[in-house]
Amino acid sequence: AALADGGSPSSSSAAVAAAVVDATVVEFGACNGEVCDALECASLEMKKGERCSLRVSPGKLAGDPRLGLEGVSAERVVLMVEMEEFEELKEPFDMTAGEKVAFCTARKEVGTALFKSGRVHLALLRYKKVADVLSYVDDFDGVSKAQARDLKLACELNKAACLLKLGEFAEARGACEAALKEDGRSVKALYRRAQAAFGLRDFETCAQDCRRLLEAEAQNKEARTLLKQARDAQKDADRQTKGLFANMCRALGKEQDQEAGGPCEREPGNSHVQIRYDWGEDDDDDDDGGSSGGGVGRPEEASSRDE
Repeated sequence: AALADGGSPSSSSAAVAAAVVDATVVEFGACNGEVCDALECASLEMKKGERCSLRVSPGKLAGDPRLGLEGVSAERVVLMVEMEEFEELKEPFDMTAGEKVAFCTARKEVGTALFKSGRVHLALLRYKKVADVLSYVDDFDGVSKAQARDLKLACELNKAACLLKLGEFAEARGACEAALKEDGRSVKALYRRAQAAFGLRDFETCAQDCRRLLEAEAQNKEARTLLKQARDAQKDADRQTKGLFANMCRALGKEQDQEAGGPCEREPGNSHVQIRYDWGEDDDDDDDGGSSGGGVGRPEEASSRDE
């Protein structure tokens, strides 16, 4: 049963936005995006015979036509759920190297479909699963090891893309660094790490990654644009910092004047603070075209070269 409302289901003052839905049995394969996000996530944690109350916010995460909640717009949805039965599949640690590669390839494809449909959080879980399963591949044979590393690289890059969309910039940077351990020349890993640094307001690191990327692809338009944005943002931050220090110095001077009972003599320039950042050569005016640096919006396909 489900109740969509603007408050607690036990509150008499709750504004009911949808009627109570009759109980129904839903059968699905977990982790494939066949049901709403709320049921997907809950099914991974529940035991047979367990009953629970799911308070889902925002309510759209419980949107599912089989629950009678298609297109729900309530702020919160409450689902009363019972796990009637489940079938256990083979765990990755019981799989051979070839089986792990096949399993992870299928999980990645599901993640890509979820990402394209806008279900970024579920896609992220699929990519994380692949990265976890393939965290150790040293005992794989040659072919399986190469395939596993390509898959892991692609999924680390896709994790970064999901995390950037979700605004989780610190975790996105970590995914990019994991990708760079697999391929230190990955342009997409450098670009997405630069995006993460910009989101964290680490403009100097953002610019460093952009310049490193441009050494490999000098005409990369996205990297040039991001580099300019990082420079402009750093200049604004410098101006704010300069003004803050100037105000602090003026306040300190007034305090010293009051303590001394009169104006204090200072050497010229003692109250002026200047900060300089070296961004290297400025190529903002160069608008030559180039290949894409690999932005946020497209999951990667595994290949022998990059992802």
